[in-house]
Amino acid sequence: MREYDGRAMTFAPASRRSFLHGAALWAGAAVTGLGPAKGVRAAPVFLQDPFQLGVASGDPVADGFVIWTRLAPDIFDPHALPAEAIPVAWEVAADSNMKKILAHGQVLARPELGHSVHVDVHGLESQHEYFYRFHCGAAVSRVGRTLTLPKPRTAIDRLRFAFASCAHLQQGYFTAYRDIIARDPAFILHLGDYIYESSRGMVVRPHPGPEPMTLEGYRLYHAAYKLDPDLQAAHAYCPWFFTWDDHEVVNDYTRDEAETMRDPVAFTARKRAAYQAYYENMPLRSSAAYHDGHVDLYQRFLFGDLAEFNITDARQYRDPLPCRTPDWHGGRLSDLATCPDMDDPTRSMLGKTQEAWLADGLGKSAARWNVVAHSLMFAAFDQINGPPRGTYTDSWGAYPASRRKLLDVVKHRNIRNVIGLAGDIHSFFVSDVKDEDTNPDSITLMTEFVCTSITSGSFSAALFASLMPENPHIKFCDDTKRGYTLCNITKDAWHADLRVVDDVRVPGGQVSILKRFVVENGRPGPQAA
Repeated sequence: MREYDGRAMTFAPASRRSFLHGAALWAGAAVTGLGPAKGVRAAPVFLQDPFQLGVASGDPVADGFVIWTRLAPDIFDPHALPAEAIPVAWEVAADSNMKKILAHGQVLARPELGHSVHVDVHGLESQHEYFYRFHCGAAVSRVGRTLTLPKPRTAIDRLRFAFASCAHLQQGYFTAYRDIIARDPAFILHLGDYIYESSRGMVVRPHPGPEPMTLEGYRLYHAAYKLDPDLQAAHAYCPWFFTWDDHEVVNDYTRDEAETMRDPVAFTARKRAAYQAYYENMPLRSSAAYHDGHVDLYQRFLFGDLAEFNITDARQYRDPLPCRTPDWHGGRLSDLATCPDMDDPTRSMLGKTQEAWLADGLGKSAARWNVVAHSLMFAAFDQINGPPRGTYTDSWGAYPASRRKLLDVVKHRNIRNVIGLAGDIHSFFVSDVKDEDTNPDSITLMTEFVCTSITSGSFSAALFASLMPENPHIKFCDDTKRGYTLCNITKDAWHADLRVVDDVRVPGGQVSILKRFVVENGRPGPQAA
């Protein structure tokens, strides 16, 4: 836990040693003795831009943020850089021309971390705009822009941010990220499926190679995604917060299991590779690096006195999916009456430690708005027509005891203005979260906004539409559009714009507002705006 333009892309075959033979040339002898690094290369000279994956910032706090880059002169050649640490200089400035330097230093891009750089900058002013860049030899990165947060409990009148999920490179262009920049958010909250390890739908542009199984494979996939100009620009524009879902590793996995897992040892090795690649390619603090078999990803942050955000990790500590079979450990649509595993009160979505952390934080919050951000939809969703009550087993609905614990915290502690944010399902959902799922007249404890996907396709529009009469607490559902959700918050109201791209299959799509909703202070439940 942590507190605190051409769009087309074409990939050549994965075997690229002849493409940039000698991608980096080096001068100077190796320097040893700098920390645990086995050797350090000095004065690098590159034939190809080492900063082609761009720059990013993340995890902002009141006096700083993390800035990131990763040296990668050739993403297809894992040996384009030497197996030694490379010095990288960094600068933070008050202006976009980088004339008023406020902080600077040098760090090592280490081979054991994919030559990535994570600089945790502190000592800056709160609620302020900053700019940053990196140097390596004669190479200079693009300039990134970032922001610090207000100090906790500072009186704040308004906040604009965007949240998004499910960006599948193969299934479309990341036009939505470009539109996010145009809305000028204070930050972007990404709720999972930042990459996809596999594809089951349309192919608009190719993945860079076969499904990743190793660290090298996941590094390649992350690098290919980072080459997208709209994603890269969004990272350079403002800080991001993150959680993950399943496709950063493999579809529908839980703590110890994957869909068709045969060898637990092999799966553990694959998961570790995916976790390490995720850290290497995200602007995360070193506390989020892989250690002791896990990654500390869930976190809480305050935006002054206006909003407290609790970002959860619904994959890493979760008990196995219910009602598995020997040959299938993935999700399935199941009738609650025929799946007794779901009634086990000990089964947890978040794990006991994270559950306690979430309950403790919500109980102490003094913010106007209390946000619980998940990768998965929290509101009840009966997915079987007729008397049976059905749920998809890779969802919060399949963990009713764990879900009830969170609802009871909100109910019994009388926590006001609770807003749930989620992704995963490739659809917009806007819902009342009721005290009793089967009683539409029971009190509304939370409001939930689920964003659709950036690009990932969905094929359940007719089914979802047919299910709405049995789910009256769901006030809006759209399974046909791709996009994201933009939130504008004041002390009096939470406004959510569901923004959509007309066609993600072509670059330069047009973006419009599909629907607007508002939640009034002290009045749970979304209203059409």
